[in-house]
Amino acid sequence: MVKHQSVSRTAITRTRVLARRKTVDTPMSSDGSEVGDLGGDDPNDLVEDCFDVATHGGGSLESVPGFGIDRAMTEGFGPESEEVTEELANLTASCLMEFEEPESVCGRDDRRRISPASAIPWWMICQLFIQRHDGRTSRCTGWFIGPRTVMTAGHCVYSQSAGGWARSITVVPGMDDSSRPFGTQVGTTFRSVSGWIQNRDVGYDYGAIILSNGDLGRRVGWFGFAALSDDSLRNLPVNNSGYPADKPTGTQWSNAGRITRVTARRLYYMLDTAGGQSGSPTWRSRRAVRHAIGVHAYGGCPNKSTRITRTVDDNMMRWKNVT
Repeated sequence: MVKHQSVSRTAITRTRVLARRKTVDTPMSSDGSEVGDLGGDDPNDLVEDCFDVATHGGGSLESVPGFGIDRAMTEGFGPESEEVTEELANLTASCLMEFEEPESVCGRDDRRRISPASAIPWWMICQLFIQRHDGRTSRCTGWFIGPRTVMTAGHCVYSQSAGGWARSITVVPGMDDSSRPFGTQVGTTFRSVSGWIQNRDVGYDYGAIILSNGDLGRRVGWFGFAALSDDSLRNLPVNNSGYPADKPTGTQWSNAGRITRVTARRLYYMLDTAGGQSGSPTWRSRRAVRHAIGVHAYGGCPNKSTRITRTVDDNMMRWKNVT
């Protein structure tokens, strides 16, 4: 009898967990279009390849002049992982995160500027200029995952503190100071999930911008993305690049290193970032293609990405293939 009761409770608990997963990962849109749920997590690796309009050498980390790869591969492991956090100073209020610390520089700042940014993969990464729901402006980073779809953080498209969905977001791929080598597009249609919009859960902080046409995306190409297992993600060398607010507007900065911790919804690493870089891609290179495995969103040393799980991957596929 006791055993029967125990099994029943376990079954009920699992049912509730599965129901919660479907609820919090349910896609939501700014235009009220119907975007149903697409199912639960799968522990196996799932990979959607990119569309690069040029090829590269296929190394695990991007080649950036002046960047120390040896240090990047060891930062966050061993005694140095206890290093006191160097917090980002003088960050404007519009770039602060809503629930956690802003993105952070961890120890010595070894970010490198990408200039010009008009080459693979840098031109697939975009400076975002946001007109918020309350009329204020802010900045984030985004990246193409399809001809019409720019991936970013959920709080970049939907801000509770600003009153809801953004009014508009200007997308500038490969921006380099005042140079806009591929032009711009303005998005007014957005996507996120109920876990972020309704529950304010930082583990579901991801979203997308749906552009009116695919002209810009087909010109610059787009990242692949992957839902990887815990074993595939542990200690994985990864890259991140975006448009931090502590640097001149429109300048892209890159860093790289290894994932130091993996949880069900988040990835942790000591890569240097700053506010304004929210929404930037955290990616790996494999067999000469690039796959994003997280959406950078928060700081605190370690900094954090929203992990691309199977359900996140499913939503990204739907948003990528929007018609």
